[in-house]
Amino acid sequence: MKTSRSHSIDSLFVVILFAVFVFMSLLIISSGAAAYKNSAAQMDDRFDRQTCVSYITAKIRSNNDAGIISIVDYKGVNALCITNTFIEGTYNTYIYLYDGMVRELFCNANVPQELDAGSALTRASGLTFSYNDGVYEITLVDENEKSTVFYVNSL
Repeated sequence: MKTSRSHSIDSLFVVILFAVFVFMSLLIISSGAAAYKNSAAQMDDRFDRQTCVSYITAKIRSNNDAGIISIVDYKGVNALCITNTFIEGTYNTYIYLYDGMVRELFCNANVPQELDAGSALTRASGLTFSYNDGVYEITLVDENEKSTVFYVNSL
């Protein structure tokens, strides 16, 4: 009689130990998944914001000649306008926010395009440009309402 009771207690102990092991494993996996999800979301936010900042900065610096860059109201939207003259004519590059996306539009200066014609660059909820004393001030608000203000020197 003692042997069968001892075996049932041993079996019960093994089952309880296994259940604790499974529970702890699931707990660790779920907390790891949550940490990974948060980390991936933060990386996406930073990537969109940093990509936009770097892109606009590079555009201003690569076209940093007198009279080429201006801030305009393009079809009711605050936009950075880069004007280049080629043999074929004068072309404008507009960088602006439309429909939740920072966009770039390259078009003939004499043939204005609609706002939705621009190529989507990154997601955002706000983008404004201003110019004071040789410095462009750009304010970017991402889709999570985090605001980034950056400055770019000009000629």
